[in-house]
Amino acid sequence: MSDLVDIVIPASAQAAAEALGLTVSRSVTSGVRVRQIAREDAEIALECLRDWGFAARISETAPERESAADGDLKPAA
Repeated sequence: MSDLVDIVIPASAQAAAEALGLTVSRSVTSGVRVRQIAREDAEIALECLRDWGFAARISETAPERESAADGDLKPAA
């Protein structure tokens, strides 16, 4: 399912994204995102948010198994 993406938005854009009918996820580590949305829908939402003055971008999503297997993470001692 490579056509699913995340939209990364500033915290101030949460209400605007929810007004578009999007489900917003907030996290200390990854920030404010709309997760696992179809690319076509993401591009439409992105244009709407930009028209309203919010900076937003599309982020490709990677399965968690692949991102953990990159070798960047080291086991705790």
